[in-house]
Amino acid sequence: MDATTMLAAIGTLVLLLGAAARLPAAAAEVVRACAVLVEAIAELRHTIRRAFSSRQ
Repeated sequence: MDATTMLAAIGTLVLLLGAAARLPAAAAEVVRACAVLVEAIAELRHTIRRAFSSRQ
């Protein structure tokens, strides 16, 4: 393994570790976004059911 390959491997490792360090925060953001989406869907279902139940 020559010096260029070793430096490339070290650089790749640094990039991967940096990306891995950001994964928990990104995953938490996705969960928060999904929670908001689920809440909006529930509110939409409630509104639609209320609208159709008042038509009778």
